[in-house]
Amino acid sequence: MVTWQKGAKCFVDALADKSSVPGGGSAAAFSAAMGSALLLMAIGVTLKRKATLQEDKDFLTPYVDQIAEYKNDFKNLTVEDAAAYHEVINLKKQIPVDESKLAKAQIKAAEIPLLTAQKAQELLKIAEKIESKIAKIIVSDALCAKALLLASLKCCSENIKTNLPYVTDANLKNKLSQAYNEINNLCQ
Repeated sequence: MVTWQKGAKCFVDALADKSSVPGGGSAAAFSAAMGSALLLMAIGVTLKRKATLQEDKDFLTPYVDQIAEYKNDFKNLTVEDAAAYHEVINLKKQIPVDESKLAKAQIKAAEIPLLTAQKAQELLKIAEKIESKIAKIIVSDALCAKALLLASLKCCSENIKTNLPYVTDANLKNKLSQAYNEINNLCQ
């Protein structure tokens, strides 16, 4: 089996495992990582084609590094989300529970889906800007990328909603509530 196939199988199996890590937040970030990867591929194929107009190549080229950075951010957020929630689980198992440490861990666990959602929204705007310049032969991959980014946003929304009752910091709670409403409006 090829390496990417092993990696895909491993991640999907990890999501299906009875432990709660990785979970929805990691899946949301991974969905956005896949979306950014598809955008990169669609741009790469378009840039490589002889039939692509030079002005379209010039338009698309600056986005390559930017989207690659998003892809790397989403890959990191996939891992960070799992680690943050794992910390919450571990702290809840301690007797007595250190409420101060748990509150900090819950804040971190809540902030990661928020950051994922913010970045997914930013990348979705970029995807919409470049879509018309993508070669028609590969445009379905750019459209799939947008669908994966929207799926990421919806998953982030569910994560944010679930985390809200556990966040004691009023500013963060307000920020999460606003993000939840914005994401839901965008996903309508």
